[in-house]
Amino acid sequence: MINDIRPIDETPACVCGATLEEGRIACRKCLARDRWIRRQGQAAKRRMSKRRGQSRRPTGRPRNLAEAGVSWT
Repeated sequence: MINDIRPIDETPACVCGATLEEGRIACRKCLARDRWIRRQGQAAKRRMSKRRGQSRRPTGRPRNLAEAGVSWT
C-alpha cells in the first residue's frame, strides 16, 4: 500500500493561497492588485475634482438658451 498523504506545510500562505517568502505579508500578485486598486481610486478623485460645473448639470436639461429654444424677438 502506498501512502500519498503529504505532511501539512507550516509556511504562511497569502489570502489567495500562494506561499509567502519570509517576511512578506502578501504575495506579489496581491500586492500589485492592491496597488492598482489604490491608483484607480486616486485617478477617479482627480478626475472628479477637475470637472467643470457644466458637466454636473441634470440630465436632459439644455445647456444654454439656444438649445432651450428661447428667442428674444
